Amino acid sequence: MSDGPQHPAILASDAEREATVDLLRRAVVDGRLTLEEFSDRVGLSQVARTDQDLAVLGSDLPAAPTTVAPTDVARHRAFCSRIARSGPWELPVRSSYRCLFGTIDLDLAQVRLPGPEVEIEIFNLFGTVTLIVPEGMRVSVEGGGPFASQVINSPEAPPVEGAPVLRIKAGGPGGTLYVRNQRERPNRWSKLLGKGDPYA
Repeated sequence: MSDGPQHPAILASDAEREATVDLLRRAVVDGRLTLEEFSDRVGLSQVARTDQDLAVLGSDLPAAPTTVAPTDVARHRAFCSRIARSGPWELPVRSSYRCLFGTIDLDLAQVRLPGPEVEIEIFNLFGTVTLIVPEGMRVSVEGGGPFASQVINSPEAPPVEGAPVLRIKAGGPGGTLYVRNQRERPNRWSKLLGKGDPYA
């Protein structure tokens, strides 16, 4: 027995795209999407042709936002050692990393955020700190040191309106801070929208 005729696809408007991006942004804040997933879906929302294409991007997300209470500062230290984080992990609202003749590598591609804005404080004493940030996220870098170097690689595409904000506050007498884009990875949502097989 048929469920009845489905409405034909309607060309998507800019307002509908903005509403989809807002839904995706709230999903990042709620911890439902990683930054990598957010970047993938936002990119597809900008080229979506119809309302049905946009609906696919939010089909597994709730429409109502939720709220999360802020947490205290999470503190970490690498003293002549290495700290590395990657894969799915939680990034607090505020965190502090002290790199003392050590190495810190933070891959934020699959990180989950507690709010629309997070802050990472970095104290560097002649160490090396690297942050891998997915495209679409807004990044602000402040501060530095008298013998410090900062290598900031800007993304090819500008951040989307309403994207989460990462504020990096750098300090310390010296060392090197790298802020890089994530490596290009397959976008499984392209396949769902008929944009080709990303794994071919």
